[in-house]
Amino acid sequence: MSNILEIIIIKNMNKYIKKRIFMENKEKETKKEQLIVLSNRSNLSVSGTNKIISLKPELIQLDTNFGGLMITGENLELIKLDNTTTRAEINGNINSIKFVQGKEKEPFFRKIFK
Repeated sequence: MSNILEIIIIKNMNKYIKKRIFMENKEKETKKEQLIVLSNRSNLSVSGTNKIISLKPELIQLDTNFGGLMITGENLELIKLDNTTTRAEINGNINSIKFVQGKEKEPFFRKIFK
């Protein structure tokens, strides 16, 4: 009888632990934040960066916690990408910062006539 009781207690504890871990992961997902700081139109800091989609002197595309981010300008360069803090730092003459859903492709004719 005590073996059966121990098994029941262990099964219930495992369910509790799994549920607790699930709830903690859910809380982490909802607490995602993104901070975008632009200084003097030349220094950009973006937190919540997951990966770099495109890196060109006139266009940088990032995948972030809240979707795609497209940065256009001149002489753009990625100075720092920190995977632990998910932060990217970009320098250059920044003309625009645009949020995009999914991957936004560069126009076909712009690719041809470069």
